[in-house]
Amino acid sequence: MSRTLRVNYIQTDISIYKNGKICSLTFNPEKGTEIQFQNGKRAKAGCINCINPKCMGLCDEDIECVEFPDIAHDMSKYLCPVNAIKGGAKEIVIDEKKCIGCGLCVVSCPVGALYLKDGKAKVSHADNKDLDTFSVDTISIQKQNRFLEENDSPDKAGIIQEESERIIGNICDEIKTLSQEEQNILVRNLLIKLGNHATLARQGNVYMRMDGFYSNKKQFGVVEIETGADMLDVSRAILDDVAVVNVRYGVDKNKNRPLAIVLSLPNKRTDYWQVLKDIRDIVEMPIGTITFGALLILLWNNKEVYDFDQFYIDVDNSSIRSSVVSLVGRSVNIGDGFYGVLENSK
Repeated sequence: MSRTLRVNYIQTDISIYKNGKICSLTFNPEKGTEIQFQNGKRAKAGCINCINPKCMGLCDEDIECVEFPDIAHDMSKYLCPVNAIKGGAKEIVIDEKKCIGCGLCVVSCPVGALYLKDGKAKVSHADNKDLDTFSVDTISIQKQNRFLEENDSPDKAGIIQEESERIIGNICDEIKTLSQEEQNILVRNLLIKLGNHATLARQGNVYMRMDGFYSNKKQFGVVEIETGADMLDVSRAILDDVAVVNVRYGVDKNKNRPLAIVLSLPNKRTDYWQVLKDIRDIVEMPIGTITFGALLILLWNNKEVYDFDQFYIDVDNSSIRSSVVSLVGRSVNIGDGFYGVLENSK
């Protein structure tokens, strides 16, 4: 059964920043975030203990894909796939034993109060002189909500975490231990934080076996998620998904841009790559393939992705490195073939 968001309403104190309008957040790997205010002042980012914390949950709009009408979907709004983040009396609390270091909570905090250090999410503390802190009541909640509405989308600079083989390897190992539901929630939320709407198909619907679907301002498509070695099943499942949503729900198959999200790109000898080429040539349907690791690297660099056609790869070219490099604007600190994150390991 899918989880529903449960916020721990035990806050005694909530805060806002005294300096008002936030212009930008600058992320500093391992060190926390700096806030730049419209009045020119700067401050160390710290938790303001939001009454409705975005670092914990999504909103309805995030999980609605208008291109897939009438398809029952999972209504879970959890952000953290492993439920490692809780509300506290004076600040958000991270359970580091559960945390896998994905950074979803970090990129979601409206004031940059969370950061990644040593592969775990941490809560930063602001200087008290920069904050107005209130006991929780109706008036203080209204003040905080107004502050957050006025600072809904500050510019973001810097990077959340510098990728490395150690960090990526550790997270990929963690992902393998997650349940299917946790893996799917991780993928859905990564897609959302990369600028898309995304949702998961409701479990138990025998007529709808796909993992989920996404949409953005440029394209939309069905999603299949695979962390094992059954890659041929992925391509077959995508064809089935496209057919079902076309016949049952009228989703145009010619506009559907399917996406396979995998833990590791399969080796070159796998038939998956030739099948992708055959599907493109015969059905005229490019299937994008991207890894968990690539999604994480893009997230840590504060990127948005609206064109998944750039992740079409097949037997002639089975590397997504150039696409990731183009998006982040620099070389990526992951060796050739490592964990199958950017190209085949063999």
